[in-house]
Amino acid sequence: MNNQNVNQVIFDLGIIAFVVLFPHYFPLPFYSYSIVCFIAIIYYLRKSRKGLRSIGLVKNGITIKSVIIAILSALIWTAFMRWIYVPLISVLFTVPDYTEYDFIRKHISRLMITLVAAWIVGGFYEEIVFRGFINSLLEKYTNSFWLSACITGLLFGLYHCQQGLFGIIAATFGGLYWSFIYRYFGRNLWNSILSHAFFDTIALTLIYLGLLT
Repeated sequence: MNNQNVNQVIFDLGIIAFVVLFPHYFPLPFYSYSIVCFIAIIYYLRKSRKGLRSIGLVKNGITIKSVIIAILSALIWTAFMRWIYVPLISVLFTVPDYTEYDFIRKHISRLMITLVAAWIVGGFYEEIVFRGFINSLLEKYTNSFWLSACITGLLFGLYHCQQGLFGIIAATFGGLYWSFIYRYFGRNLWNSILSHAFFDTIALTLIYLGLLT
């Protein structure tokens, strides 16, 4: 491997580390860290003579079909988490109460603000970073979508470390699930973006209603 290739590998690993770690070590207010990381991704893509289309953010990618796929896949993942993952993990381990979003319970204004953030950051931003950018970057080295998806899923889980061990596990599985949605439906990133956003919407609404703990 020549020096140019070594420098490229270091640069690629560095940009991945930056977008994963920056939000935790430099928690800028109002999710503004996402703007910094998004600019870093745009810079990398332009430097590589690529655009957002290269990571699946296709023009006119939002269609009636993609919305239906997103809603159905979000409902499926909600059902899996609610009736399979949570009961199973609760049998095997003592799971502490999840309190991160308690502040929205019975507060409609807080719910609406959080939903906006969930769509912009949880759906749009996180899917661009993980399923789009990191997964495609790792795939260049692994030559395997699913090996890259597994690594990306683990990184996505660790990215949610503030939610504790069981949040990390759930996010890792979620990352793999949205990688499947992205890959199976033609690498149109809008499918996983909308699916992720709809899932967050359902979960947050259930928390607001006191139906999810």
